[in-house]
Amino acid sequence: MEKEKITALALFFKKGFGYKRFKELLKKHGSLSCGVKEEKIELSSELKRAEEELKKAEKLGVKLLTPLDKEYPRELLNLSQPPLALYLKGNLFKPPRVAVVGSRRCSDYGRRVAFRLGKFLSERGIPVVSGLALGIDSQAHKGAVAGGGKTVAVLGSSLDCPYPETNKELFLKVVQSGGGVISELPFGTRAKRAFFPRRNRIVAALSDVLVVVEAREKSGTSITVNFALELGKNVVAVPGNIDSPFSKGTNRLLLEGALPLTSIEDFFSLFPNLKPVREKEVSIPKGGEIYSLLKEEPLSSDEIAFRLKVPVSKVNSILSLLEVKGLVRREGLKWTAL
Repeated sequence: MEKEKITALALFFKKGFGYKRFKELLKKHGSLSCGVKEEKIELSSELKRAEEELKKAEKLGVKLLTPLDKEYPRELLNLSQPPLALYLKGNLFKPPRVAVVGSRRCSDYGRRVAFRLGKFLSERGIPVVSGLALGIDSQAHKGAVAGGGKTVAVLGSSLDCPYPETNKELFLKVVQSGGGVISELPFGTRAKRAFFPRRNRIVAALSDVLVVVEAREKSGTSITVNFALELGKNVVAVPGNIDSPFSKGTNRLLLEGALPLTSIEDFFSLFPNLKPVREKEVSIPKGGEIYSLLKEEPLSSDEIAFRLKVPVSKVNSILSLLEVKGLVRREGLKWTAL
């Protein structure tokens, strides 16, 4: 098996060699190593590189998966060009999974919805897949981490060169919380524009449902949507403000037949067996009232004080306690419930 693994990785590094040829070789000869020998495929330099890659993977705590491995996600084989190798750090959860995607540039509303979606799904045992990009992707991962850590980040770079660099801390949090980060790119590969559509096809293939939170009319998110539709996946879109450029793409998807997500609880119809989660109990005096207000919409401490007719100093004190308990978080001048 070790010989087969190294041969599989060598073929991954062989220029012009894809999954179709990989599959034909295996079917015709029963094993890759026999096929390579019989068909006299020159792999001397590729075999050396494969061995070096395996050593580096072991050193970095990364699993290198090929279609020969049981852990390799079979859903990827439905792609026209499945990855011949997959680099995994952490855990790759079993289906069903939900992809939560959207634009890098997004509104506060989009960030809030993505975070709540990630948290809601993770708390109920549904892994959240996204691309670790800024904006919607990051918020979906952060929400999933806050909800228990069930999240998978797919990179458009290698695992040792995570992109964007500003998300290195999030990369670590995803892994440390029990989630996983994956890539099909060899070590030492920095992000390039051409790699993101390849990443997006993996995001689509790994998910049973694709949720688009916010997207401009011309957005890279549409590439992920197209892959999902080709694979027969359900596409869900979050309705947005008709005056916002960040909602043009999602509203267009709804017009074209995407399922509308009018409430996060709509997921109960998509996944009838979702695990129930007990509502949070807030024992802090006035904390329950503040938490209820923030579940409806983000508010500043001044706005909360005005509505509840209490001093701002008291509101700030309560908000600090709620934040420590992981019930609320601050976004700029406003607070939002988690």
